[in-house]
Amino acid sequence: MTQEHDYLTSHPWLTFDYRLDFELKAQLWARLGEAFSKCQHLTGTPLTPGVAQELGAVYLAKGALATTAIEGNTLSETDVTDILYGGRMLPPSQRYLQQEVENVVAALRAIDRNSRHGGTAITVDWIREQNRQVLAELETDDHVVPGDFTVSNVVVGNYRGAPPRDVPYLMDRLVAWIAQLTEGHNDQPPNVRFFGAFLAATLSHLYLAWIHPFGDGNGRTARLLECAILTNSGLVPWLSANLLSDHYNRTRSEYYRRLSNASRHGDVTGFICYAAQGFVDLLREQIELVQRQQLRVSWVNFVYQRFQSLPNTEATARQRTLLLSLPDGPTPLSAVRRLTPELAEQFAGRSDKTVTRDVNRLQSLGLAVVDRHTIEPAVYLMAAFIPGRANSSPRDQS
Repeated sequence: MTQEHDYLTSHPWLTFDYRLDFELKAQLWARLGEAFSKCQHLTGTPLTPGVAQELGAVYLAKGALATTAIEGNTLSETDVTDILYGGRMLPPSQRYLQQEVENVVAALRAIDRNSRHGGTAITVDWIREQNRQVLAELETDDHVVPGDFTVSNVVVGNYRGAPPRDVPYLMDRLVAWIAQLTEGHNDQPPNVRFFGAFLAATLSHLYLAWIHPFGDGNGRTARLLECAILTNSGLVPWLSANLLSDHYNRTRSEYYRRLSNASRHGDVTGFICYAAQGFVDLLREQIELVQRQQLRVSWVNFVYQRFQSLPNTEATARQRTLLLSLPDGPTPLSAVRRLTPELAEQFAGRSDKTVTRDVNRLQSLGLAVVDRHTIEPAVYLMAAFIPGRANSSPRDQS
């Protein structure tokens, strides 16, 4: 008697089953608990529209670059930012690199839009559409039809995808499993729903990579699926929903090793733990960045309040401009008058003595830390609740 599906012999690890055992997976639960806590922290963090837009742009570029870089795209983060927000066009020989990134960005933006209108319905057709999107307007091999399941065996490195005739069946099972893991849990506490969403996201990524249903673009499609599931949960802020792609790209060799171990040795938990640890690490980075942005906003507000009590003179206005033009960290005094075009205009025709008087005035107000060669804004005044920084100047910490 022959088996109904060839994959049962060739790919026995495609079980669509993952047992949640607390004792055996305590480390995983600890990491997921921290990830949930950090997502809650970020979700409850107030940001000005300008800062939120800036951070969203940064992480959209990072995520799109990461998922394409894993597949060999050689653009830098600066290149991607210039393409997305600066209107830059690469020369014809590199245009395909730009197209790869723009395709992923379009898919990510669609996921974001859907999240504001009830979320993305994860269906087989939707997954096929993601593959069609990531391969749009790119040259592919003759056997590749974007968005269509492969009809020939797909081999990537030493890994062979599932038998083509089983792919439609396996994809139906995958979508049903995702629904089982993510739907009907609204009565559960948020942390339990987060755990389910994270498991569904990483397991679906893993299984789509194992099945390898398309002739090309499987990795990018799998990571978009992962991002959509996290976004659908409503428990992961959009800013963080694609952090895993960045993690996989930063640790690319480990990413491939974990994928291989999951199929060859059945170490599915190892892959999920690896993903969870990277997610936590990047959430920490993200929170630190958000805190720095909040600190800066608080500093600007504080400076304006402080200067409201001072005489409204040309010198006072110039000193405020100087203070708000200073970047974090020490700035050479010799560079002060050229920090910004506005500042250069205000110092035009004035001697270095004017600069010295302005610097000394900021120091006397307690708004800047000055030594013989540098000036630094006293942003530490805003850090009252940051351990180790309260009431100490940057020079005290050096």
